Amino acid sequence: MLTKNDGILIVLGCVIGILLAIVLLPVLQVPAVQPPPPSAQETAGKVPVASGTVTSIDQFTTKEEVAAFIRSHAENGAMYSSSGAPATAPVSIGGDARVWTFDVDTTTFRPDEYIVAATAVIEGTTGTALFNVLEGQAPQNPTALQQTSAARDTSSGTFFIVIDPIADHYVGDKFTIAGWTNLPPNAEILVEVYSSSFKPTQKSQSGEFSGATGMVQTRESAAPVLGPGAAPASGPPGTREYSTTNVQVTGVDEADIIKTDGNNIYVVSGSCMHIVRAYPAPDAKVLSTLHFSGQPQALYINNNRVVLIATDSLSKPFSPCTPGSCSQYPAATRRTLIYVFSVQDPSAPVLVRELDINGDYTSSRMIGTQLYFVTGTPVPYRLEDLELPAIHDDRGGVTTPPVYGFNTTDQAYAFSTIGSLDVAGTSPVPAKTFLVGTAGTVYVSPSYLYIAVPGKGMYQGSSSTTIHSFALDNGKFRYSAGGKVDGTLLSQYSMDEYGGNLRVATTIDTVGRRWTTASSSMVTVLDAALNPIGTLARIAPGERIYAARFMGERLYLVTFRQTDPFFVIGLFDPRHPVVLGELKIPGFSNYLHPYDANHIIGIGKESQWGALKIALFDVSDVRHPVVKDSKTIGGQGSDSPVLTDPKAFLFDREKDLLVLPVHLEGQHICNARGCTGPTVWGGAYVYGVNPKTGFVLKGLVKHYEGYYGSQNRVKRALYINTTLYTMSDSGIVMSDLSRWIVRINEIRFT
Repeated sequence: MLTKNDGILIVLGCVIGILLAIVLLPVLQVPAVQPPPPSAQETAGKVPVASGTVTSIDQFTTKEEVAAFIRSHAENGAMYSSSGAPATAPVSIGGDARVWTFDVDTTTFRPDEYIVAATAVIEGTTGTALFNVLEGQAPQNPTALQQTSAARDTSSGTFFIVIDPIADHYVGDKFTIAGWTNLPPNAEILVEVYSSSFKPTQKSQSGEFSGATGMVQTRESAAPVLGPGAAPASGPPGTREYSTTNVQVTGVDEADIIKTDGNNIYVVSGSCMHIVRAYPAPDAKVLSTLHFSGQPQALYINNNRVVLIATDSLSKPFSPCTPGSCSQYPAATRRTLIYVFSVQDPSAPVLVRELDINGDYTSSRMIGTQLYFVTGTPVPYRLEDLELPAIHDDRGGVTTPPVYGFNTTDQAYAFSTIGSLDVAGTSPVPAKTFLVGTAGTVYVSPSYLYIAVPGKGMYQGSSSTTIHSFALDNGKFRYSAGGKVDGTLLSQYSMDEYGGNLRVATTIDTVGRRWTTASSSMVTVLDAALNPIGTLARIAPGERIYAARFMGERLYLVTFRQTDPFFVIGLFDPRHPVVLGELKIPGFSNYLHPYDANHIIGIGKESQWGALKIALFDVSDVRHPVVKDSKTIGGQGSDSPVLTDPKAFLFDREKDLLVLPVHLEGQHICNARGCTGPTVWGGAYVYGVNPKTGFVLKGLVKHYEGYYGSQNRVKRALYINTTLYTMSDSGIVMSDLSRWIVRINEIRFT
């Protein structure tokens, strides 16, 4: 039997145990860690794991499930009509393509036409192709011939072998024959290369056989191999300097309307893509032109591959109407087209891959050979018209990516589809569709892709932006986290990943009484789970962000209303961002570009409708930034594509080169007889710049002058060695940078 003292001891022991648990619990807790990028073994179909403000994710496989989710999560449920459409399961047509390669040495070949036969040892299917081995020196533009006998119906279930086009070669060339197939992995293929004049029954006769044979195996993917015949005609790669696209993040390429590999220039102009032999400039000429039915947007180059992204509208052949009335037109849907061309012979590009994606093009990036793309598709008001986004792949058939919805409500839903394409191989295209609204801004680091979706409009109280992150790993991706910040973003330069955190600069619009609006700027630091850990609010009340540039532990911010406040913001403590310094000058900058750690170049205007202005900011003393030098260009109404697209800006500090494409308008000249129109000039201004001398004008490149004649504005500039190439939709002008910008040549697009 327990005594009174025993009971007191038991109660006392329990109290002590509880106190110890309270004290030790925080010490023993394991801190949260940043979610790692997906491993290479992660399966594409795995349901993503959510964190941040998104606590659960639902996966859907039919449009019925999607429609039901939208009805239950719409903030204004009445905006979507009911759906009675039958369920449609995702469609998947087999394609599972693999590649194979075979090395050829023509040292012992006789000049002749040659047949390539690739035969599956077990399955028996065969693919064939033709090419020529010639005598003499290698031609500048070898002709590609192809002849395949195997069927390519990827939905038929039969095996096939396809051989990529083979250019003509000369005796002594060494090159690689490549192809693709739907044979199983590691399937054996017998490759035979022999002259067309050779009779197989005579193979035993000495001296008759000319060619090569060998056994290869299929594999999942392979980068294209350049043989000697595919080397650029104007010289081996790597022997000259050339500029690349002005991108936000090193190692993450961005699509643009012009690219160069140091030998050729690839240009999107109107509905065409032109390939120009660019170097040497006096011998420049257009090698080939492709016309597209849709609207080309931009392109990439990757080794001997060119990737062109285009958009188009596809009208349905018919659509249901109200009985007895048909006042509406069949709906048209937007689609994104991705074409991959082999340009081993730039005079005859060969289409090697084509994707047709439901949805309008939003953005893309290329890391290595992996192209990541984002498309957007609005959800129709009539949910019975709902169709899930699909991807048509000429190598992998048609697939409908799985759809994921979050546990949040929305006013107007939209699909955002994310996918990746290995432009050097034939592997299937992994893709997922998310009901997150239409992506407004896309920012990509080497490890993560971020989508920013604008939230409520300012006339509903205040503005906000939802941000979703996706971890990237060599073509694979998974949903990582979701979060929200106050305000709206200006552009992709309003986001930056640094030290495991995401920094975001936004403008906040708030509606007051009598529909008055108040604006201010804000900086928010989010952790890996996209939870806010630091904020700096009410920056420049009454003004909006016009330019933002993150550089390490600093943010340079330009706001505008009447003057140009240039802010230096410290982010060395991510939990406590702070304004370090501020400078107020007339005008504003639309784009900020780093010169070095202590100097920033600003491109903008003197006033909303005024002259162009370039400025060099000195931030050596962060508390007291100063303008080291500035120049104004043109008069009222002057413009530059750099103001809206940073890819138009060409800068190379090592070459002391800054090129600004411009359209300039001067002042009206009036006298007793009346007034004349302003002078008009279009081209590029070429500067040298450094902190000691400021901006030094090196010369001008004129494309047009006056109101009469063509006024195709200069959109881009690039250089190869000492030649400057300035591009408009009507052509390319070549100038010598070493001789005061003397014009060398000009190519016209017709």
